[in-house]
Amino acid sequence: MQSCARCGFVVYPAEKINCIDQNWHKACFHCDVCKMVLTANNFVSHKKRPYCSVHNPRNNTFTSVYETPININAKKQSKASSEVGSHHRTARLFVYC
Repeated sequence: MQSCARCGFVVYPAEKINCIDQNWHKACFHCDVCKMVLTANNFVSHKKRPYCSVHNPRNNTFTSVYETPININAKKQSKASSEVGSHHRTARLFVYC
């Protein structure tokens, strides 16, 4: 008998899905992130694990909103202006002392 890649229990032919070179129960073949039950037609594999198309790790590696060129430039400008502002506040403290 063959065992399920997720739960390790025996997989009988009536409940078997064979994907990613492994055997799965139909209910055990779900996205590793959101647990959505997958089929042989709608899954994406990454490192021998099933994912839905939304949680595909290859798509989500560099898709942070914070890393866009506009946001990187805004962060640099914000940091530069805050350093200038703190420098002026420090200078005023020395003047008044």
